[in-house]
Amino acid sequence: MFMETFAQTLCLQWLQAIRNKMKLINATLIFLSLLLLCPKNAAADGPGSGGRRIRIDGEAVDGYLIRVVTSPTPALVNNLYLEVRLTDAVSGEIITDAIVWITAISGDDSVDVQAKHDNAPNPDEYGAHIPIPYAEVWKIKITIDQGKADISFLERVSNPNSVGTIIAVGAPIAGLLILGILFYWLRPKLAEEFTEAPPSPD
Repeated sequence: MFMETFAQTLCLQWLQAIRNKMKLINATLIFLSLLLLCPKNAAADGPGSGGRRIRIDGEAVDGYLIRVVTSPTPALVNNLYLEVRLTDAVSGEIITDAIVWITAISGDDSVDVQAKHDNAPNPDEYGAHIPIPYAEVWKIKITIDQGKADISFLERVSNPNSVGTIIAVGAPIAGLLILGILFYWLRPKLAEEFTEAPPSPD
């Protein structure tokens, strides 16, 4: 009688552990699915949308510490935003009264836009939307206070339907589909395996 009761107790604990394991697997798959949904669309519009990328981080130029962030990632035709932060290299104070111009250069073509506080997510930064007309590697030049300081970097701009953009956008979706297939493939197999009656005790 004792052995029978003991075996039943073990079976109940075993089944409970299996149920908990199934719940853990389900919860893990749901959590991973949510993580895959979190990345922003690479073609999203607006400063910071589609993922930010720090291009210049606190580089000292003629008394300024300059930080430049671009979005989205990858940069797209007609969809490139810059956020510029200026800090006094001596005092460490953020400079908010400078005149900042952004120039995108490719061969003989150029696009000039003034960066303003109204276009930046943070009020102490300068933001600008650069309407890049075509896919190419562009030189992005930041000019401060009419040439008092300037700095530049290269930015590859892609078409929205380019292979790189499709991969950037499609990879999370593909991962989500794989997780969904894995989820429905595992559930019946685990349920069948774990709900089998345990062997009778000797």
